[in-house]
Order: sequence, then structure tokens, then C-alpha cells
Amino acid sequence: MVAITIFGLFFVLMTLGVPVVVALAAGTLAGFWQIGLADNLRVLYTFPLNILEGVHTPALTAVPFFILAGHLMGAIGLTERIFSLANALVGHLRAGLAQVNVMCSLLFGGVTGSAIADVAGIGNLVIAQMERHGYPRAFSAALTCASSVIGPTMWPSVPLLIYAFGAQVSVERMFLAGIGPGLVLVIALMVYNRWVAGRFDVPLSPRPTRKVLVSEVSRSGWALLAPLIIIGSVTGGFATPVEAGVIACAYTLILGLGYRTLAFGKLRRAVGETIILFGSILMIIGVTHAMGFVLTYDRVPQTIAEAVLGLTENKYLFLLLVIVFFLLLGMILENIPAMIILIPIMMPLVDHFGIDRVHFGLIMVYGLLIGIVTPPVGVALFIVTRIADISFERVCWAAAPFLVPLILVLFIITYAPGVVLFLPDLLLGN
Repeated sequence: MVAITIFGLFFVLMTLGVPVVVALAAGTLAGFWQIGLADNLRVLYTFPLNILEGVHTPALTAVPFFILAGHLMGAIGLTERIFSLANALVGHLRAGLAQVNVMCSLLFGGVTGSAIADVAGIGNLVIAQMERHGYPRAFSAALTCASSVIGPTMWPSVPLLIYAFGAQVSVERMFLAGIGPGLVLVIALMVYNRWVAGRFDVPLSPRPTRKVLVSEVSRSGWALLAPLIIIGSVTGGFATPVEAGVIACAYTLILGLGYRTLAFGKLRRAVGETIILFGSILMIIGVTHAMGFVLTYDRVPQTIAEAVLGLTENKYLFLLLVIVFFLLLGMILENIPAMIILIPIMMPLVDHFGIDRVHFGLIMVYGLLIGIVTPPVGVALFIVTRIADISFERVCWAAAPFLVPLILVLFIITYAPGVVLFLPDLLLGN
């Protein structure tokens, strides 16, 4: 079977440390050969033609602007401002600095839309402050990893944008759909922090005065307006997703100039990182489109659909199988490549079971994002080990309990679709 050849070679090469796009290309070329399209050198034009078709779409134009806006937000030095605001808002609660950690991820991740930017941007400051006030370093590092999932789940995040493009659903609905799950995740992590706070002998911070709150909001308020401007302009019909991305970049540049923190070197680095990341996304999308051509030619999606339907016709059991699959796949493959591969395969099944594509998108995005907190490919775990100067094994053991609230939220998102669809239906109609 072609699927066995493609994915078998792909996972073998991945275990050998070969880059994702190279492993995908090798598996796809093997698939071309197996179905006979490599005869007479036809693959020399069929393969690149499919790659070009995969990336030749105006919908992808918005992606680099959102990536650049996130990098620019991280470059203009919002960390200290956001930490001070989060501390003023929730620092006086039980498990104060642990709650501040979660609130920082909500605010900073909401601005950048990136889990990696969240861990790298606020991790150093938050972990140091938590350790200074009596929290174990391993717990602080693990909480930083777990809370980093908040940002890309809600607000204008690249995974939501990629899914909207691949599944052909409204970008506006995807952005609004992420807000409910993101807030549920914030509540779950804060409740968990409050529950475990008794293990640590940490002092409570005094409740801030109204004057302090107003001062902190005024210091950080302009930066926090960025996601609201993006969502408001798109959902209000004032701008397309591409225009909203451009507005976000322009607003961030003006903000950096106003704060006097955006040096030319930081701007150049942000642009360079955007080019590299968007280039890798384009390569993966292009090769995956070629792979989809081979799989469709061999009727693999139909075969998979028939196999799944042979197991169950129950929508809820199907969703259970899906979330288990996403959790396992997220452990060995990063979320964006996994999404790009899975979207064309999963959509026929999603439509058959009558599942809303926007609802399923949040299940997929969030389920795969949990993988950044799980070994062996947990990117957030690797970053925080360097930031906190702690062993990978200690972080993994400390992060394991946080999987309970993370997975609990995944079940809530899956089996309570109203959490996902309430805002899109309310503001945009059903």
C-alpha cells in the first residue's frame, strides 16, 4: 500500500534525525515510484508541479505577516511590562507567582500567538522570580511549558491560520473559536496551581491599590491592544486576514518606536526568523500537497475512512480515537507539519460524522500542541531546560502532572462544542 511506503519511510528518516521536509519528500517520491508515476522521468515535472500548486494560493499570503508581527512583539521588550501587569492582576491570589506565570502566558502569548516565543520571552524572568519566592525550579519550568500552550490556542495564532487555510474555513471563525478554549485552559491551570500551592511555603503578595493597577495597565495597554485590533478588524469586516496581518506589523513597529526598544538589529533578526520559518512552512505545505496527490491517486483517504467507519459509526467514539491519536502524534511530530499532513486525510471523516470543521480545528490544534510539553519532541521542554539550567529529565518529571489539566481541557473542548463555537456563532452567526 502506498500509505505504508510513504509514512514508513517518513518515520524511519525522522528517527534518524532527517529534517521533516526532506523525510516527507523522500516518502512522497517513493510513493510516486510505487504508483508508476516515476516511469519515463514523469516525476521530474509531476512532483515539482504539485509542490507549486500547493503553495500557489492567496490565502497563504497572510501567514508571514502574522509570523513577523509575533517576532516583532517579542523583539520590542514587552516581557517586564507584561510581568508587572500580571503581578498586579493576580499576584495577590493563592499561589500568586504561579498564577502570574499563567497570566503572563495569556497576555504575552495572546500578543505573539507563539508557544516558543512565550517560553523564550518570559521564561527567564518568571522562573527566576518564582524560584526567588520559594517555588522549586523544576515546578516553575514545567508550569512555564504548560502555560505556553495558551497563546497559540487563542488569539491570532499561526496554527489556527494554517488550519483555516487547509480546511477551507473562515479565518474569522477560527480566531474567535480559540478564545473559549484558551480561557478554559487558563482557568484549569490556575485551579491546579491553587490546589498544589499548599506543597510550597510561599508568601502571599499584598493586594495592589487601584492606582497601581491603573499605572500597570497604562504601561502595557498599548501592546495588549494588538490582538484586539487584529480580531476586531477581521471580524468587523474592516480588513481581510492579509490586511490585518499588515496592520499588526505596522502597529508593532510604531509601538517599538514609541517604546524606543526596537533597534535595527532586532528588526533584522525578526525579519530573518520570519523568512526562515515561513520558508519551512511553504516547503512542508508544497511537499505535503504532492503527497496528497499520491495518496488521493491511490484512494488512501477513502480507504482510511472505510477502515474507521468499519470500527465505529459513533461520533463520540470517533472523537475519542482522534484525540488519543493526536496526543500520540504530538509526542513525535511538531504541530504544524502534523496538521498539514492530517487535514486532507481527516476532513472526509469529519464531514461524514457531521462535526463542525471549526470545532474539529480546535481539537486538532490544541491536541497536537500538548505535544510541546511531552518528550521526546517537546520543543518547549528543550527550550526551558536551557533557560532554567535544569536537566531534561527533571523538567519531564515535573511537567507530567500538568498533563492532567491539559488533557482534561482537551476533553472539554472535544465533547462540549459550545465552548468552541459560542463566540463565532454569537458574533458571526451560525
